Amino acid sequence: MTARAILRLARFHAAGAVWIVPVVGALGQSGAAVGPMLLLQLLLVSVSTYVLGVVMNEIVDVEYDRRSAFVSSKPLVSGEVSVTTAKWLCFLVFLISTVSVLVFWGLLPLFFYMLTVGVGAMYNLAGKKLYGADAFMALWASLFCIFGAVVASPSKGLSVEPLVYVLAAMWFFRLMFSNSVSGGIKDLESDIAGGAKTIPLALGVHLEGGRISYTGIWWLYEIGLEMGFALSILLPLYLGMLAYEPMQTLLILIFVGIMAVTLPFISPNTMESASRDRIKKFTYLREALGFGIMGLMLLDRAGWERAILILIVPLLWFAVWTRVIYGSRLPTI
Repeated sequence: MTARAILRLARFHAAGAVWIVPVVGALGQSGAAVGPMLLLQLLLVSVSTYVLGVVMNEIVDVEYDRRSAFVSSKPLVSGEVSVTTAKWLCFLVFLISTVSVLVFWGLLPLFFYMLTVGVGAMYNLAGKKLYGADAFMALWASLFCIFGAVVASPSKGLSVEPLVYVLAAMWFFRLMFSNSVSGGIKDLESDIAGGAKTIPLALGVHLEGGRISYTGIWWLYEIGLEMGFALSILLPLYLGMLAYEPMQTLLILIFVGIMAVTLPFISPNTMESASRDRIKKFTYLREALGFGIMGLMLLDRAGWERAILILIVPLLWFAVWTRVIYGSRLPTI
């Protein structure tokens, strides 16, 4: 067992992106009043929460993964890291996150945080056994966004700005797409081999001669999630929660346009199984653009510095840690 194997198990290269979830909620609640200390505290809690969820998911899915040659190099499947070690890692990061929340913000935020962890655990326990379990992960992201607003409010209570609920809805649509569409297609082969129950399989996505074949209802499902996300961008403007300046509007339209252009690369009618690297590349691009849109939406409320952080931090984290862990620009699994 090596440190790199542990980092691969935890998918540490993607942990920086999770920080954005509560940060968006905090900025939606308190705007420019969110200081560097709160951002650092949220980073610690977010990274430990992410590692907890990912490692728990790897433990639960290990039997499915062992049935597919495609994921044979995963640390738990290959034996680089034992299941016992993975369980101890879960306990350690759970301890770090819960103690941190209690020390930083008190009992009520801890109660709300435990609720988010519980919802995330439901996804891990039911993810491959229940069609539609991706909704648990999307709901976790929504609750984690609201958690950021709770700890950013002066009272550390549940008096949350209406804008935060719109941002939480955006996270729901973003995570449903990321998990059930991008992740579901990427893992299709191993899910079929392991007998998993996923949304792509429920909607008729299947393999034909080594190629991934889509259905009309699956395409409508993808478009529906994207439309939900797009409408969430407009809703704060329509309800008067935010007033976009011309530059904000232009940048948001550019980001949405690039996301629309990348959609066919992830979701053509058919795609060769060997194109997973392309799936990953455009998935990461779309996720970064999604984060950027949220930052641009909050530009006037939070300021340029924080808006840029939302876009830059996940990209830098991913680039640095991917090089450290995998020695390449993209992770190998």
